[in-house]
Amino acid sequence: MIFTFLIATRGRVSDLHRIRTISAVADTEAQARANLPGLPLVFVARIPCAKRGRA
Repeated sequence: MIFTFLIATRGRVSDLHRIRTISAVADTEAQARANLPGLPLVFVARIPCAKRGRA
């Protein structure tokens, strides 16, 4: 799965001046978050990855 997160500082999402996102490949959201330590993450989307050798 590809997990996409919004990198959010304190405050409301509507107050952000710049939208920054980051994606990580992992089996679970918890694993994806563990691969991105120290970032203030807000979950945005989860997308299945194509299996190897298949389009």
